[in-house]
Amino acid sequence: MAREKPLDLPPPHTESWDWQLHAACRTSDVNIFYTDDASEHAKRLCAHCPVLTRCRDHAITSHEPHGVWGGLTPGERMEYRWTHRRRTPHRRTA
Repeated sequence: MAREKPLDLPPPHTESWDWQLHAACRTSDVNIFYTDDASEHAKRLCAHCPVLTRCRDHAITSHEPHGVWGGLTPGERMEYRWTHRRRTPHRRTA
């Protein structure tokens, strides 16, 4: 019986996640980001975070449905997507 060739996978691309290593929330209790009554505390922590923009962009583009990310709640992210959506012409299909 022939032996299978081992997988030859590319190395992981950690640079797309490395920003999280510099996040102000890295040592905080994650529960403050996922409870409605603590969202103001989470937003204050986010306000001084060196990777706030990267975090916000990640949450918006990945449609993160839960928690405070980049200083925005899920509702605020949804509103942001609606107000900043690209206006592309609708294509008609035959």
